Amino acid sequence: MSKVFDAIVIGAGNNGLACSCYLAKAGLKVLVLERRHVVGGAAVSEEIIPGFTFSVFSYVAAQLHPKVVSDLELKKYGLRSFKADYRIFRPVDQKRSMMVGGDIGQMQAVLSRFSEADAARYPEFRRHLSGVSEFVHDLKLQTPVDIVATSLSSRLKTANFLWGHRNVGSDFYKLVDLFTQSSDEYLSRWFESSEVKAAFAFAVGGSLIGPKTPGSAWLALHGGSTGRAEEDAISGQIVGGMGSITKAMAKCAEDHGVEILLNSDVTQIQTRDGRVHSVVTSRGDEYTAQTVVGNLNAKILFGKLVAESDLPNEFVAEIARFKTNGAAFKLNIACERAPQFSSYDRSATGMECAPIVQIAPDMGYLERAYEEARPGWYSSQPSMIMTIPTVLEPGLAPKGKHIVQIYGGHTSYELTNGSWGQERPGFLKSVLETIDQFAPGFSDGVIDTQLLLPKDIEEQLNIPNGHINHGDMSLDQMFFMRPVPHYSDYRSPIRGLYQCGASCHPGGGVSGVPGHNAAREILKDLGKRPARAA
Repeated sequence: MSKVFDAIVIGAGNNGLACSCYLAKAGLKVLVLERRHVVGGAAVSEEIIPGFTFSVFSYVAAQLHPKVVSDLELKKYGLRSFKADYRIFRPVDQKRSMMVGGDIGQMQAVLSRFSEADAARYPEFRRHLSGVSEFVHDLKLQTPVDIVATSLSSRLKTANFLWGHRNVGSDFYKLVDLFTQSSDEYLSRWFESSEVKAAFAFAVGGSLIGPKTPGSAWLALHGGSTGRAEEDAISGQIVGGMGSITKAMAKCAEDHGVEILLNSDVTQIQTRDGRVHSVVTSRGDEYTAQTVVGNLNAKILFGKLVAESDLPNEFVAEIARFKTNGAAFKLNIACERAPQFSSYDRSATGMECAPIVQIAPDMGYLERAYEEARPGWYSSQPSMIMTIPTVLEPGLAPKGKHIVQIYGGHTSYELTNGSWGQERPGFLKSVLETIDQFAPGFSDGVIDTQLLLPKDIEEQLNIPNGHINHGDMSLDQMFFMRPVPHYSDYRSPIRGLYQCGASCHPGGGVSGVPGHNAAREILKDLGKRPARAA
């Protein structure tokens, strides 16, 4: 006999948990079904090597929205981040480096070592981006409008949206530049030094793109923008790892009556007369609800769980065209000691090692990393961002030892002239040798590793092609185009079936925003008001 709920959320990642919290706080009886053995999706903390606890997939909080933190009272449920010097250490070679971040004066002093002209232009560059950063921050909480819909309600929504942003002015054109220009083209308007440009261009983004790829300028802003400083902001390294975010969300959900079932893989969404009716798990359990929310990639939600006959042909074709080719890897390393970068000056931070390191010395390095992987191979010297969380939280590893988490690119989902079964050891060797160039002897202290290639990410997280953002963050797949036109408002062609995953606006990153926005639209359709934040 089917169990009945008001709403069922498929997937206990950050967006699914956030959505369930908002729905439950509004009085709905909510069930969350998670296919894995743990809540969190990509935001999990697990001891994958004995004694060493990693943020296995996502690695640092750069996108978590302050409104979600406040609304769900995540600090009350134990969520904390370290207050530390989060300037990013960037080795250029064995003798030169830069600390990126801090105030304008600090940055000018850093940049002047590479170009006095670039240092002089930096304040203007910051001012230029400040307005568009604010606009993007506000846009994240907006429900995308269908600009070509002709119904009166749709036209009113579009009119209200346009009126609400009537003062955007020249920031709109700045945003167009970011979406259409390459990092190299965009940054060359401001800076002359290749090393300086690379400091602002780095963004793997999950896709196979290079610094000369049109639209790559946008990823630099998206990857590092959390918007204005706010009292409830939680960012940087999370105490206990990224899993602490989703554990806090799960506690909030359970406090409001949400039932969370693990090891519950949903294999079918059933409909009746064009409306969602129930979901069925791989064990044959059936759960009924008038509202079902998929915290899943759109290709999984509509391509596997829903019968194709229940969907319009054009919608099915659009979903199939949604680009999800992942090209980023994650490498988790247990090691005897933190990397000892030969160009690192401890006096710059007062720490043994900077908590965040980027290896992408100049624009030529970034372009080579892209060009090597583009034909269906991998980078011999990948660009990468490294976090060393044990610098701030030693308890994540045995006494005196460390963990290093690397996110980088590029790799190919499938190799053109080989297989990952054969090439995996060679790629791992390339990554470690690249680190050794800047931190001599590091690989000698490696105890064990976990290498996650796009196929591994796909298998473990059920994300097509292992794309960590669930789909390209390109102009043709953003805002009212994400995941497909006419259905960017978190709804679907099936009444009562909604989507709240990262393949919705505003895209990837552990933000909770798609879950927040989807819950708002669901409650609106149900005629319920969202509960006020405490």
